[in-house]
Amino acid sequence: PRTYSATSILDFPTLIRILQHWRWLILGAVVAGFLGAILITLLTTPIYRAWVTLQANPPTFSVSDDQSKEREASNTDSYDFVATQVGLVSSKSVAERTAQELNLANNPTVVPQTIDASQRLKIATSVVSGGLKVIAPEQGQLIKFSYDSPSPQLAALVANGIADSFI
Repeated sequence: PRTYSATSILDFPTLIRILQHWRWLILGAVVAGFLGAILITLLTTPIYRAWVTLQANPPTFSVSDDQSKEREASNTDSYDFVATQVGLVSSKSVAERTAQELNLANNPTVVPQTIDASQRLKIATSVVSGGLKVIAPEQGQLIKFSYDSPSPQLAALVANGIADSFI
């Protein structure tokens, strides 16, 4: 009986011979992959992202004359305050206020103009909510959020509008 070892079956010259034998199939697969990647890249709509950073300062007040107690109370309530502000930024009411202030319901690039005004406002609000991504800070008081849109101008306009509506 003849025994084969892994090194004698698939050595470098054998591998080169296999690659030369199947070279047209391999080349065709590589070219098809590149053409598919180029086609997908050309057909995909680019998405632009506008970032905004807000500082959430919790209100400070003095319960007593002792300054250390004031600072201690402010630090423990700071996380809850920032978490509340993150929830408010991502709320439907801020999205609706932004859609109203920017008049997105009457913007044909955002909402089709063939439906009534109340439905257009609901759709514009959902468009604002759908593109919004709020990132809660792990530490500190800086709330970051972004808005994604196929239009760079609309992304910047809505992101700044959300900040204005929130403030």
